[in-house]
Amino acid sequence: MELRGLPADAPARSRHSRSALIFLIAAIAVALVSMPVLRAVGMVLWPVFVIAWLINLGAAWHLGQWARQQGRPAWAFGLPAALGTVASIVVYVLLALLGPKIAR
Repeated sequence: MELRGLPADAPARSRHSRSALIFLIAAIAVALVSMPVLRAVGMVLWPVFVIAWLINLGAAWHLGQWARQQGRPAWAFGLPAALGTVASIVVYVLLALLGPKIAR
């Protein structure tokens, strides 16, 4: 069934693209808000990155579903988004392991 020239699954298509955008904005907002708060109370900062990475992986999943609904392979959009998240995790771990040490 088509309404006003739109395919029947148009709401689902827009839902996944909208959800991916919401996930990406949420990841940025979580990182921007929680880092100063955690730093101010003296807590470690790694939970901020873990939460942001999980939200980014959710966005990658929604991008993959959106691509699949458009008839494209899911990896065309979801894989680059997931690889970006994985790359940032690797950089964070390498900086934590090889970065400057704080004298105590």
